[in-house]
Amino acid sequence: MTIKFATRSILGFACALAILSCARAKLSDTNSAGDSDLADSFGVQSSKGKVSKSSSDQTTISGQASGDDFASQQGVARSDLLPISDALKSGSESKLMQAASAILSRDPNQLETLNALAVFYYRNKKYGMAEILLKRALKTHPNEPALYNNLGVVYLAESEMQPALESFNKALRLKPGYRIAATNLSSIYLDYRDYSRGLAPLEQSYNDTQTQLEQGAPNAVAIANNYAVALMGIGNAEKAQGVFNEILRSNQQNPIPVLNDAILLVEVLKKKNDAIRVISKLKFMTEDASILRRASALEQEVESLK
Repeated sequence: MTIKFATRSILGFACALAILSCARAKLSDTNSAGDSDLADSFGVQSSKGKVSKSSSDQTTISGQASGDDFASQQGVARSDLLPISDALKSGSESKLMQAASAILSRDPNQLETLNALAVFYYRNKKYGMAEILLKRALKTHPNEPALYNNLGVVYLAESEMQPALESFNKALRLKPGYRIAATNLSSIYLDYRDYSRGLAPLEQSYNDTQTQLEQGAPNAVAIANNYAVALMGIGNAEKAQGVFNEILRSNQQNPIPVLNDAILLVEVLKKKNDAIRVISKLKFMTEDASILRRASALEQEVESLK
Protein backbone atom coordinates (compact mmCIF):
# COMPACT_ATOMS: atom_id res chain seq x y z
CA MET A 1 0.00 0.00 0.00
CA THR A 2 1.38 3.39 -0.98
CA ILE A 3 0.73 6.15 1.54
CA LYS A 4 0.77 9.64 0.07
CA PHE A 5 1.64 12.48 2.40
CA ALA A 6 1.51 16.18 1.66
CA THR A 7 5.24 16.69 1.33
CA ARG A 8 6.24 19.58 -0.89
CA SER A 9 7.21 22.23 1.59
CA ILE A 10 9.80 24.63 0.30
CA LEU A 11 10.98 27.76 1.99
CA GLY A 12 10.87 30.77 -0.17
CA PHE A 13 12.02 33.95 -1.79
CA ALA A 14 13.88 36.86 -0.26
CA CYS A 15 12.49 40.34 -0.23
CA ALA A 16 15.29 42.58 0.70
CA LEU A 17 16.93 39.46 -0.19
CA ALA A 18 13.82 37.61 1.06
CA ILE A 19 12.41 34.07 1.74
CA LEU A 20 10.03 31.67 -0.04
CA SER A 21 9.41 28.59 2.14
CA CYS A 22 9.04 24.77 2.84
CA ALA A 23 5.73 23.48 1.90
CA ARG A 24 6.71 24.89 -1.45
CA ALA A 25 9.70 27.27 -1.78
CA LYS A 26 11.03 29.99 0.41
CA LEU A 27 12.73 33.19 -0.62
CA SER A 28 15.43 34.88 1.33
CA ASP A 29 16.33 38.40 2.34
CA THR A 30 19.72 40.04 2.12
CA ASN A 31 19.26 41.86 5.38
CA SER A 32 22.12 41.56 7.84
CA ALA A 33 19.85 40.18 10.52
CA GLY A 34 21.15 36.64 10.34
CA ASP A 35 19.07 33.60 9.46
CA SER A 36 15.83 35.49 9.88
CA ASP A 37 12.81 35.39 7.67
CA LEU A 38 12.11 38.76 6.16
CA ALA A 39 8.86 40.12 4.93
CA ASP A 40 7.96 42.62 2.24
CA SER A 41 9.14 45.51 4.36
CA PHE A 42 12.84 45.32 5.08
CA GLY A 43 13.77 44.01 8.48
CA VAL A 44 10.28 42.69 9.21
CA GLN A 45 9.98 38.95 9.62
CA SER A 46 7.44 37.01 7.58
CA SER A 47 6.89 33.47 6.39
CA LYS A 48 4.06 31.71 4.61
CA GLY A 49 5.21 28.30 3.55
CA LYS A 50 3.40 25.92 1.29
CA VAL A 51 3.33 22.41 2.65
CA SER A 52 1.16 20.52 0.26
CA LYS A 53 0.60 20.11 -3.43
CA SER A 54 -3.12 20.11 -2.72
CA SER A 55 -3.09 23.40 -0.87
CA SER A 56 -2.94 26.83 -2.38
CA ASP A 57 0.48 28.06 -3.46
CA GLN A 58 2.04 29.80 -0.50
CA THR A 59 5.53 31.17 -0.22
CA THR A 60 7.88 32.58 2.35
CA ILE A 61 10.82 34.85 2.11
CA SER A 62 14.02 34.66 4.17
CA GLY A 63 17.70 35.08 4.11
CA GLN A 64 20.84 36.66 5.41
CA ALA A 65 23.20 39.20 3.99
CA SER A 66 26.91 38.60 3.92
CA GLY A 67 28.58 41.37 5.83
CA ASP A 68 27.28 44.58 7.32
CA ASP A 69 24.41 46.79 6.25
CA PHE A 70 24.40 46.83 2.45
CA ALA A 71 22.61 50.14 2.20
CA SER A 72 25.14 52.07 4.23
CA GLN A 73 28.04 50.41 2.41
CA GLN A 74 26.74 51.54 -0.97
CA GLY A 75 25.80 55.14 -0.21
CA VAL A 76 22.09 54.39 0.11
CA ALA A 77 20.52 55.16 3.45
CA ARG A 78 18.19 52.63 5.01
CA SER A 79 15.43 55.22 4.90
CA ASP A 80 15.88 55.43 1.12
CA LEU A 81 14.69 51.83 0.88
CA LEU A 82 11.36 52.46 2.61
CA PRO A 83 9.57 53.43 -0.64
CA ILE A 84 10.68 50.06 -2.05
CA SER A 85 9.08 48.32 0.90
CA ASP A 86 5.89 50.34 0.60
CA ALA A 87 5.66 49.68 -3.14
CA LEU A 88 6.05 45.94 -2.62
CA LYS A 89 3.28 45.99 -0.06
CA SER A 90 0.98 47.88 -2.39
CA GLY A 91 1.72 45.58 -5.31
CA SER A 92 1.97 48.62 -7.59
CA GLU A 93 4.49 48.11 -10.37
CA SER A 94 4.58 51.82 -11.21
CA LYS A 95 5.37 52.77 -7.60
CA LEU A 96 8.05 50.11 -7.38
CA MET A 97 9.67 51.19 -10.65
CA GLN A 98 9.72 54.81 -9.52
CA ALA A 99 11.27 53.94 -6.15
CA ALA A 100 13.77 51.52 -7.68
CA SER A 101 14.82 53.98 -10.38
CA ALA A 102 15.65 56.59 -7.76
CA ILE A 103 18.05 54.20 -6.06
CA LEU A 104 19.50 52.44 -9.09
CA SER A 105 20.31 55.78 -10.74
CA ARG A 106 22.79 56.28 -7.89
CA ASP A 107 23.90 52.67 -7.55
CA PRO A 108 22.94 50.36 -10.45
CA ASN A 109 23.95 47.31 -8.38
CA GLN A 110 22.18 48.13 -5.12
CA LEU A 111 21.52 44.69 -3.72
CA GLU A 112 18.25 45.08 -1.86
CA THR A 113 16.65 47.02 -4.68
CA LEU A 114 17.52 44.41 -7.31
CA ASN A 115 16.28 41.69 -5.01
CA ALA A 116 13.03 43.57 -4.31
CA LEU A 117 12.39 43.83 -8.04
CA ALA A 118 13.05 40.10 -8.40
CA VAL A 119 10.59 39.37 -5.60
CA PHE A 120 7.94 41.51 -7.27
CA TYR A 121 8.31 39.75 -10.60
CA TYR A 122 8.38 36.34 -8.94
CA ARG A 123 5.11 37.06 -7.17
CA ASN A 124 3.61 38.10 -10.47
CA LYS A 125 4.83 34.87 -12.09
CA LYS A 126 7.27 36.69 -14.35
CA TYR A 127 10.01 34.24 -13.52
CA GLY A 128 12.27 35.17 -16.41
CA MET A 129 12.51 38.76 -15.18
CA ALA A 130 13.14 37.60 -11.61
CA GLU A 131 15.93 35.33 -12.83
CA ILE A 132 17.56 38.13 -14.84
CA LEU A 133 17.54 40.48 -11.83
CA LEU A 134 18.96 37.89 -9.43
CA LYS A 135 21.75 37.01 -11.86
CA ARG A 136 22.51 40.71 -12.29
CA ALA A 137 22.79 41.05 -8.51
CA LEU A 138 25.06 38.01 -8.34
CA LYS A 139 27.55 39.61 -10.74
CA THR A 140 28.48 42.17 -8.09
CA HIS A 141 27.51 40.12 -5.01
CA PRO A 142 28.74 36.61 -5.88
CA ASN A 143 29.10 35.52 -2.26
CA GLU A 144 25.56 36.31 -1.10
CA PRO A 145 23.86 33.03 -0.12
CA ALA A 146 20.34 34.51 -0.07
CA LEU A 147 20.63 35.38 -3.76
CA TYR A 148 21.40 31.76 -4.60
CA ASN A 149 18.51 30.59 -2.43
CA ASN A 150 16.14 32.92 -4.24
CA LEU A 151 17.46 31.91 -7.62
CA GLY A 152 16.81 28.30 -6.65
CA VAL A 153 13.21 29.18 -5.82
CA VAL A 154 12.79 30.81 -9.24
CA TYR A 155 14.24 27.73 -10.94
CA LEU A 156 11.72 25.59 -9.06
CA ALA A 157 8.90 27.78 -10.33
CA GLU A 158 10.24 27.17 -13.83
CA SER A 159 10.43 23.40 -13.15
CA GLU A 160 14.22 23.51 -13.54
CA MET A 161 15.12 21.01 -10.82
CA GLN A 162 18.83 20.55 -11.51
CA PRO A 163 19.66 24.29 -11.51
CA ALA A 164 17.53 24.64 -8.38
CA LEU A 165 19.53 21.93 -6.60
CA GLU A 166 22.78 23.58 -7.68
CA SER A 167 21.61 26.98 -6.41
CA PHE A 168 20.56 25.69 -3.00
CA ASN A 169 23.81 23.76 -2.67
CA LYS A 170 25.78 26.87 -3.63
CA ALA A 171 23.97 28.84 -0.91
CA LEU A 172 24.92 26.16 1.61
CA ARG A 173 28.55 26.11 0.51
CA LEU A 174 28.72 29.86 1.05
CA LYS A 175 26.93 29.62 4.39
CA PRO A 176 26.97 26.19 6.01
CA GLY A 177 23.97 25.78 8.26
CA TYR A 178 21.87 28.22 6.21
CA ARG A 179 18.50 26.96 7.39
CA ILE A 180 16.33 28.33 4.60
CA ALA A 181 18.40 26.87 1.77
CA ALA A 182 18.85 23.57 3.61
CA THR A 183 15.11 23.20 4.06
CA ASN A 184 14.41 24.13 0.46
CA LEU A 185 16.94 21.56 -0.71
CA SER A 186 15.39 18.91 1.52
CA SER A 187 11.93 19.65 0.20
CA ILE A 188 13.09 18.62 -3.27
CA TYR A 189 14.40 15.34 -1.92
CA LEU A 190 11.07 14.75 -0.20
CA ASP A 191 9.21 15.50 -3.39
CA TYR A 192 11.16 12.69 -5.04
CA ARG A 193 10.73 10.44 -1.99
CA ASP A 194 14.46 10.48 -1.27
CA TYR A 195 13.82 10.65 2.46
CA SER A 196 17.25 9.63 3.70
CA ARG A 197 18.98 12.53 1.89
CA GLY A 198 16.37 15.00 3.04
CA LEU A 199 16.40 13.97 6.69
CA ALA A 200 19.70 15.37 8.00
CA PRO A 201 19.28 19.05 7.02
CA LEU A 202 15.64 18.94 8.10
CA GLU A 203 16.60 17.54 11.49
CA GLN A 204 19.09 20.36 12.01
CA SER A 205 16.55 22.98 10.96
CA TYR A 206 13.91 21.39 13.17
CA ASN A 207 16.23 21.47 16.19
CA ASP A 208 17.14 25.09 15.46
CA THR A 209 13.51 26.26 15.34
CA GLN A 210 12.03 24.70 18.48
CA THR A 211 11.20 28.04 20.10
CA GLN A 212 9.53 29.30 16.93
CA LEU A 213 7.58 26.04 16.62
CA GLU A 214 6.20 26.44 20.13
CA GLN A 215 4.91 29.84 19.03
CA GLY A 216 3.33 28.43 15.86
CA ALA A 217 5.63 30.32 13.47
CA PRO A 218 4.71 29.25 9.91
CA ASN A 219 8.30 28.58 8.82
CA ALA A 220 8.96 26.40 11.85
CA VAL A 221 5.69 24.54 11.27
CA ALA A 222 6.63 23.88 7.62
CA ILE A 223 10.05 22.60 8.65
CA ALA A 224 8.57 20.34 11.34
CA ASN A 225 5.99 18.96 8.90
CA ASN A 226 8.67 18.07 6.37
CA TYR A 227 10.86 16.56 9.08
CA ALA A 228 7.98 14.35 10.22
CA VAL A 229 7.31 13.25 6.63
CA ALA A 230 10.99 12.36 6.22
CA LEU A 231 10.87 10.33 9.43
CA MET A 232 7.86 8.50 8.08
CA GLY A 233 9.73 7.83 4.88
CA ILE A 234 12.53 6.03 6.71
CA GLY A 235 10.05 4.05 8.83
CA ASN A 236 10.21 5.95 12.11
CA ALA A 237 6.47 6.43 12.55
CA GLU A 238 6.43 6.90 16.32
CA LYS A 239 8.98 9.70 16.21
CA ALA A 240 7.07 11.28 13.34
CA GLN A 241 3.91 11.32 15.43
CA GLY A 242 5.82 13.01 18.24
CA VAL A 243 6.77 15.80 15.85
CA PHE A 244 3.18 16.15 14.63
CA ASN A 245 2.03 16.34 18.25
CA GLU A 246 4.42 19.24 18.81
CA ILE A 247 2.94 21.01 15.80
CA LEU A 248 -0.61 20.51 17.06
CA ARG A 249 0.30 21.82 20.52
CA SER A 250 1.43 25.10 18.95
CA ASN A 251 -2.17 25.87 17.89
CA GLN A 252 -0.95 26.82 14.41
CA GLN A 253 -3.55 27.15 11.64
CA ASN A 254 -1.96 25.31 8.71
CA PRO A 255 -4.15 22.25 7.97
CA ILE A 256 -1.45 20.29 6.13
CA PRO A 257 0.46 18.97 9.17
CA VAL A 258 -2.88 18.01 10.70
CA LEU A 259 -3.81 16.13 7.53
CA ASN A 260 -0.48 14.34 7.53
CA ASP A 261 -0.92 13.43 11.19
CA ALA A 262 -4.35 11.99 10.40
CA ILE A 263 -2.90 9.93 7.54
CA LEU A 264 -0.20 8.62 9.86
CA LEU A 265 -2.67 7.68 12.59
CA VAL A 266 -5.12 5.96 10.24
CA GLU A 267 -2.94 4.26 7.66
CA VAL A 268 0.24 3.50 9.59
CA LEU A 269 -0.26 3.51 13.35
CA LYS A 270 -3.93 2.39 13.25
CA LYS A 271 -4.81 4.50 16.30
CA LYS A 272 -8.56 4.88 15.94
CA ASN A 273 -9.41 7.26 18.79
CA ASP A 274 -6.48 9.58 18.12
CA ALA A 275 -7.33 9.56 14.43
CA ILE A 276 -10.95 10.53 15.07
CA ARG A 277 -9.81 13.44 17.24
CA VAL A 278 -7.31 14.74 14.66
CA ILE A 279 -9.72 14.37 11.72
CA SER A 280 -12.37 16.29 13.64
CA LYS A 281 -9.88 19.08 14.28
CA LEU A 282 -8.87 19.09 10.63
CA LYS A 283 -12.45 19.52 9.38
CA PHE A 284 -12.87 22.64 11.48
CA MET A 285 -9.59 24.17 10.30
CA THR A 286 -10.08 24.47 6.56
CA GLU A 287 -12.52 24.93 3.71
CA ASP A 288 -10.09 23.51 1.15
CA ALA A 289 -12.15 21.03 -0.85
CA SER A 290 -9.29 18.67 -1.61
CA ILE A 291 -8.28 18.46 2.05
CA LEU A 292 -11.88 17.91 3.14
CA ARG A 293 -12.28 15.11 0.62
CA ARG A 294 -9.16 13.46 2.00
CA ALA A 295 -10.50 13.86 5.53
CA SER A 296 -13.78 12.20 4.55
CA ALA A 297 -11.91 9.30 2.98
CA LEU A 298 -9.86 8.90 6.15
CA GLU A 299 -13.06 8.87 8.23
CA GLN A 300 -14.30 5.94 6.18
CA GLU A 301 -11.01 4.12 6.75
CA VAL A 302 -11.26 4.79 10.49
CA GLU A 303 -14.50 2.82 10.65
CA SER A 304 -12.62 -0.36 9.77
CA LEU A 305 -10.12 0.09 12.61
CA LYS A 306 -10.59 -1.78 15.86
